[in-house]
Amino acid sequence: MASKTTLNAKNLETLGAAHLAELLMDISEGNANAKRRLRLELAGNESPGKLTNEIRKRLMAIGAATANVGWRSLKGFRGDLNTQRRLIAEQVLTASPQDAAELIWQFIALGDAVIERTSDASGGVVEVFQEACQNASAIVQAGKPDIERLLYQITLSQINNTYGQNDQIIALLTPNLDRDQLTQLRGRIMAAAKEPVATSTAKPRTAKRWRKRVLAASESLRKRTRAESVRVALLAIADAAGDVDAFIALMSDAYVPATAAQIANRLLKAERPHDALKALDGARQGRGLPPAEWADARLQTLEALDRKDEAQVLRLERFRQTLDGGYLRAYLKRLPDFDDIEAEDEALDGSKDFPDANAALDLLVRWPSLERAAQLVINRLSEMDGNSAEAMTFAADRLSSRYPMAALLLHRQIVEASLISFSEPSHTAAGLTYLEAESLARHIDDFGRFDTHEAWFKKLGNLYGRRTAFWKALP
Repeated sequence: MASKTTLNAKNLETLGAAHLAELLMDISEGNANAKRRLRLELAGNESPGKLTNEIRKRLMAIGAATANVGWRSLKGFRGDLNTQRRLIAEQVLTASPQDAAELIWQFIALGDAVIERTSDASGGVVEVFQEACQNASAIVQAGKPDIERLLYQITLSQINNTYGQNDQIIALLTPNLDRDQLTQLRGRIMAAAKEPVATSTAKPRTAKRWRKRVLAASESLRKRTRAESVRVALLAIADAAGDVDAFIALMSDAYVPATAAQIANRLLKAERPHDALKALDGARQGRGLPPAEWADARLQTLEALDRKDEAQVLRLERFRQTLDGGYLRAYLKRLPDFDDIEAEDEALDGSKDFPDANAALDLLVRWPSLERAAQLVINRLSEMDGNSAEAMTFAADRLSSRYPMAALLLHRQIVEASLISFSEPSHTAAGLTYLEAESLARHIDDFGRFDTHEAWFKKLGNLYGRRTAFWKALP
């Protein structure tokens, strides 16, 4: 049962309305965002129309501002944006879907300018506008929008989409548009793309010399040209209209395996598997493995063409190349009864020789094939990277009850990798892992070719005696 002092709505109700009002006044003192939120709630309580006017004025103020938002004020600013968005999507929508539609499009239109003047490497502000797009979909569904006005608003959102914050708008609003309206939208976007690009009014960000490169690098990763935004919009329209050929025409990098997979998936959906296979065959493969999306698209295509034997060969090949258990399970599922048992044993035995010993261990533990996993640890311990502490700890936990020696060796590997590093937190964490190894050692009588626990402990002292954080973590 929760304590009466736990901070929750039910416990706060016991304080009474008058006392809560006094507390809110005290808490909001010196907090502009809190005061603004309280005023908006009061406006909404008085009348929906007044709340709508207050939100409209606040959005106009945000749009007119040019000051850059630094990290100190970022949290409050993001909270303010979210407050306006939620009030539109909840309170205003309930009272007047038409007013909610007007406000949410006004909110979305702020995106480029707001993000441009915000120092937000985490992408939290972009996420606020992405959520606004979700809200726009619900708001449009709730009302009966004027199609001409809706097409105009969607066009505006796609042209002013420098940071990709509005990428989902077309897909979200597709249920409200028929094929002719999608064609109109395409024409509007292409016409708008030819209009002059407005210059930003945001002030240049001031930064120390050592920070300028970091800011420039982060902006170049996020920011894109109008032509790129238009292309993204046209791709979304092609998808919404089910026009595969229009989608393909926009993909200038169809030779890239990942892009070829996107094209193939759409061709399969259009029941054109032969064309899908041509698209996949046309991709240029580099020296490494083709990406998973290309391989998966090829498997679906081969199945659609009833070339099941080729698909099976590809599944087994991908498993041997990647040790992705999903490919092996799919391969075994399609084998005749009893043949699958022999094929499984052969595949898992072969995995023990995979170049990446950690990957092989992960497969065998998760399959599970714990006996093979234990043998792998004994035979290839020196090849295993103890820096993969999370995966190795998981493996050790799974092995500890039946194969304590293998689990012990994995814990040792983690400890030694941690102590080699120069990170004190890693040294402290290694203390806990050491205790796990010590606990397992009590149940082992024969250490075989490996050091006894006492000999290993002495070796740690000789090699890492100065890792004080580790030794302090031990009892």
